[in-house]
Amino acid sequence: MLTTFTEKAAQNLEERIVDRLSRLDFQEAVDTNELRTGTLHSLAKDIMQEFRYEDYANVELLDEDAQQLFMYDNCDFVSVLRGSASADNWETVSDEEIDEVWRFFGELRGWKQHFSPNKWESTELAAKLFNRISQYRADTEALRTAAEPGWRVCAEGLDRYRETLQNNSRSDFARLLEQFVEFLDSEAGRRFVDGEPDRDRPPLEHVLVDEYQDTNPLQQELYFRLVEELDSPNITVVGDDDQVLYRFRGGTVECLIQFPERASRRFDTPVEEVQLRTNYRSTDDVVSWCNRYVGEYPLMGEPGTRAPGKEPMLVDRSDTADRTSVRALLSEDTATTAERAAELVERLHEDGYIEDYSQVAFLFKSTKESDDWAGRYVKALQDRDIPVHNPRNKAFLDRVEVQFALGAVIRVVDPEFEGANAPWVNLQGGVEDQVHEWAESFEDYVDAYDARALEGFVRRKQGEVERAEGGESLGFTILELLYQVLSFDSFYEWIEGSDRPDRGQRLGRLTNLFDAFLGVSGAGYLDKSGNVNAVSTSFLGSFYWTFCGYLQAQDFDEPEDPHDQLPAGFVQVMTTHQAKGLEFPVVFVGNLDTEPWTSGTYWLEDELEPYADIGPVGDVESRAERDEVRRFYVSYSRAEEDLVLLGSAGETTDLSLGYDADGTPIHEGWFSGERSVETPEDFLASVDEGVGPLDEIDLKRRYSITGDVLSYRRCKRQYGYYNELGFTPNHVTQLFFGRVVHETLDRAHRHHAGDLEGVDGDEPPSKAELREYFDEVAEALKARNIYPMSQEAEETAFEYIERFNEEEGEWLYPRVVDTEHHLQSNREDFVLEGVVDVLTSDDDGDEIWDYKAGQCPESGHELEDYQAQLYTYAELYRYQNDEYPDRGVIYFLGEDERADAMFEVDLAGGDVTGSIDEFERTVDDIETDRRDGEWFDITEAERPSEGTCAECDVRWSCPARPEYSLED
Repeated sequence: MLTTFTEKAAQNLEERIVDRLSRLDFQEAVDTNELRTGTLHSLAKDIMQEFRYEDYANVELLDEDAQQLFMYDNCDFVSVLRGSASADNWETVSDEEIDEVWRFFGELRGWKQHFSPNKWESTELAAKLFNRISQYRADTEALRTAAEPGWRVCAEGLDRYRETLQNNSRSDFARLLEQFVEFLDSEAGRRFVDGEPDRDRPPLEHVLVDEYQDTNPLQQELYFRLVEELDSPNITVVGDDDQVLYRFRGGTVECLIQFPERASRRFDTPVEEVQLRTNYRSTDDVVSWCNRYVGEYPLMGEPGTRAPGKEPMLVDRSDTADRTSVRALLSEDTATTAERAAELVERLHEDGYIEDYSQVAFLFKSTKESDDWAGRYVKALQDRDIPVHNPRNKAFLDRVEVQFALGAVIRVVDPEFEGANAPWVNLQGGVEDQVHEWAESFEDYVDAYDARALEGFVRRKQGEVERAEGGESLGFTILELLYQVLSFDSFYEWIEGSDRPDRGQRLGRLTNLFDAFLGVSGAGYLDKSGNVNAVSTSFLGSFYWTFCGYLQAQDFDEPEDPHDQLPAGFVQVMTTHQAKGLEFPVVFVGNLDTEPWTSGTYWLEDELEPYADIGPVGDVESRAERDEVRRFYVSYSRAEEDLVLLGSAGETTDLSLGYDADGTPIHEGWFSGERSVETPEDFLASVDEGVGPLDEIDLKRRYSITGDVLSYRRCKRQYGYYNELGFTPNHVTQLFFGRVVHETLDRAHRHHAGDLEGVDGDEPPSKAELREYFDEVAEALKARNIYPMSQEAEETAFEYIERFNEEEGEWLYPRVVDTEHHLQSNREDFVLEGVVDVLTSDDDGDEIWDYKAGQCPESGHELEDYQAQLYTYAELYRYQNDEYPDRGVIYFLGEDERADAMFEVDLAGGDVTGSIDEFERTVDDIETDRRDGEWFDITEAERPSEGTCAECDVRWSCPARPEYSLED
């Protein structure tokens, strides 16, 4: 089991392992499918699902957006932080105490601490407190008896929140890891550690952790519990305590610094320590600057702040000893510095010192495009027509396309703001101002972009709302309305114009946010209000206060392409946190005048230390200063060839420049001669040759037969929206039927295998037991606002499952080897993967089964696709097992007779090979369309079936289906 900090880093590690094994000719000796590689959260989620941990069955994992949207309406503690709760509803505080809780936690709110928080501020604060208590492994029972009322009621609130998550079949990132620790004590956890030979699952033998310096106590406990389950302790952790950046997310550097003592004490065995000192990246001058900066900084020499006996880094490169690489560009003010830096970048490119703008990075504490942060530098670069990539600029909601879309939606659902002004909505304050701003900007954008067709559509929709009777369904969801709005120009051009994929990605992100809101609010088709000219005020209250309030309260980053995080042709403007783990030939570092932020994170550490598994070193001020030293160290050490410090003359600090060996602060005078950059000529005169070609790291993309190949073949335009631009489908009720069928059948298989608590196995579930499993799955889906189309549809789903269980259970279930079985194969240019519903084996051979919840299609084309699906699974099976399965079966549960339900394929090797060739040709087509941006221009001859198009969210603007156009 190998964990690291990001999914991209995990994939990079996996590919490097495969490549290294291949070069050593060990690829046959080591099965890389037996490596579990990922972030700790992704692995915890996947493992608990794979081993069918009952307490994590049918659970939805909330991301940060969904967590806060869920907490806004479902967390009792939010009202306590607002100062609007009654002590009658709480066990741990009195009437006098509960009214002062928000003041106690004011340290976490900075300058706002003297003003009571609004509901969204309270929600964000509650999430931070709950996450930190879990991450620090604070004892909530002890907190419930704390002297401070705020902590008592906070602990009670967390206990309630955990129960609320469980009752609603949801989890969040912090609680996910708590559940994984509990999972290790279960029968399912035992099967994970010991392995399941019958299901081709090896035992856990090694635990390897990368980036351990940002581990928190909860993660440490999880790793230690894993190791305790092994026959003998076997764990390797890798990290650099000088690169700790994530204290604000609960990371504690002490987990790494004290790892030898903690592990030795826990496992009663010595710990081997190895220092990796060789730097393969940077020049002698850059390494020397970094060594001096962190090694000579007085606060970094205090006990407990760095690993004991840590030695300076060594340089592997042999050609840079006499080269000047560290310089400063210091002008009379920031604007002048920014202009000179932009001029220098332009000349570096013109003179061939850099071959691509992406070989340059500007690193800041924050990349907000304000004058205080990255704004002047971004503007100076753009004024010279230098492309800039700055996805963490917090400007998502400032983008025209986002504001225009929100304004159009609001204009439809509440044409004259009668709903907003209704007493039971009563929109006010900053949320009211923001909603009015979006709505009022709609007309301005209509004029600016001549969007008359969209204007006409909005008026027609307003008319539909006005004419509808109170309580009457309007026939669309809020997400479907958004999709209809996006079918008009200028949105159509912004999304499908190949020169502006960033605008399409932003609008895709907006659909994600709408979907997250629908997922926690349960809102379906919109109804007309019975009191005002607007949609239901019950919906509007939630839409305005929960959804629009969340948008107004947050700073959203721009969408990022995980496969192209450093796009060629763009100067990279990044925070230090973004740049961690990366390297660039030329690095500019700003904010040299910064001072430490003594944020509420340090106050939380001090407050929770008596109850938690933490031991912060030093007072608040020294911890904050050391964190800032580490941030500068990470920034400086990203440079391969050249490091340029940016600032205003006379405003640099000892914190940003550091000290020399005798403890004397480095001053700006150190940057003289070649180290001072006044003009591009100053820089270019001190270098001999360019930095070389762009070093691009292309991770293999992952493709599945259903999610990619068949989706692309069905409709490449739809694929472009969902898979490439990140749009979220408007599911409404389509999800329920397939999910309830698959998940109930999976429980039936596990029942027969004896994997469920209290079940002996070896018998199919009875009708009553099957109904119990079905109801559990159905209720879990409904708790997550995934509903059936009707009660009749729900009963039909159970009838399908019951018939299958009665007719096939006796002979099929005993043959089942595994269910929901993940398979993957590393191809030369991509990774092929898939999930098989059922693997079976007996004396007659091995089979792969896939369940379909409906009826067998009449179309030969669709059956050909299903055959291709089975052939692809067969190839994945061969990659893992060195032989093909004998047969494949697609089972259509909607058919009454077995003969009609079973579509069987003889998996002969030759046919499989041909299908894989076709798979690879389709992948080539996908890659070509991605490169050229040619997803969207499909012809009527290329369009999919009428049924597919009728359910498509982007049909309204499809050139192959003009009959769906909404233009008048």
